[in-house]
Amino acid sequence: MKVGIFGNAGAGKSTLFRALSGGEPHGGGGKQGAVCTIKVPDDRVDRLAAAYRPKKTTHISIVFAEIDPGETSLLPPETVVHLKQVDVLALVLRGFADDFHPAPPGGLNPLGEFRSIESDLVLSDYLVAQKRIERMTKEGRRGAEWSVLHRVNESLENGVPVRELPLSEEERRILSGFRFVSQMPQILVLNIGEEAIRAEPFPELAEAASSKGIPMVRLCARVEEEISRLSVDEQAEFLREMGIARGARDQLVRGAFEAMRFICFFTVGEDEVRAWNVPGGTTALGAAGKIHTDFEKGFIRAEVIGCEEFFRCGSMANAKTEGALRVEGKEYVVRDGEIVHVRFNV
Repeated sequence: MKVGIFGNAGAGKSTLFRALSGGEPHGGGGKQGAVCTIKVPDDRVDRLAAAYRPKKTTHISIVFAEIDPGETSLLPPETVVHLKQVDVLALVLRGFADDFHPAPPGGLNPLGEFRSIESDLVLSDYLVAQKRIERMTKEGRRGAEWSVLHRVNESLENGVPVRELPLSEEERRILSGFRFVSQMPQILVLNIGEEAIRAEPFPELAEAASSKGIPMVRLCARVEEEISRLSVDEQAEFLREMGIARGARDQLVRGAFEAMRFICFFTVGEDEVRAWNVPGGTTALGAAGKIHTDFEKGFIRAEVIGCEEFFRCGSMANAKTEGALRVEGKEYVVRDGEIVHVRFNV
């Protein structure tokens, strides 16, 4: 999963990125910005590794990429190209002011800032859809793509992002090649001042995010950057003293999973304990294909048990004896936190 950190100049994107990366970005430069990869902490993986003592333990990783806006406009072509390379947009909105960063003349307005960015994303997609429709009309081409693009175009003309347009699976497949930026899942990151950490400023932004089903994170990027430079034990103590329930990494990881509607399942063994992320609603057959294409081609059945149930049993042998290990077919929908062992024959 790749998360793009994006927003207006001065919102605190770079500070937030340094907090996430621990001040050690890799690569980047120019409009693409820096990139860092974060291992997603999951105590379930750690507990499974303690039970199996495998040769290798693999957590899920998330890539964070800082994407800079244009100098004269928010979305020049180069920036749009970089936006289309990520899976989730983390929109950083300014909710702080200090002596070095005074509030703009009209005052702080993160909700207005969000609406303005959303409007620019919608306009960018409208121009793409309109150009494609004009070309297809000129060539006399009609069909499924032409029809769904007209629906998208009408929605965009009314200021409604593609993300909010009800689409069938087939329509989503047709549109997938366009990578419309207003269709991407979003996380709103409200960057507040240190004095507001224990408060809940700008409730109107939270209401707007909730009404649109967009996860929202409140944090102080400057404080989070300071925390990232401490040891793990010092970080935990600092968070408690500041009254911060979860650090920036944890909040954004959770937000990304929520935005993508992903779940996590596990494979276990002496060779490797590994976490896998898949979209919610993925079947046992789809999970098998995530592990290896041969597993999907030769799928016979899946042996499934929830993590907590496994920990209660103490071992897979005990789980089988107690009947806690279930046998499921290819249509079974995998749930978050389940251990999946695929039986296959190729």
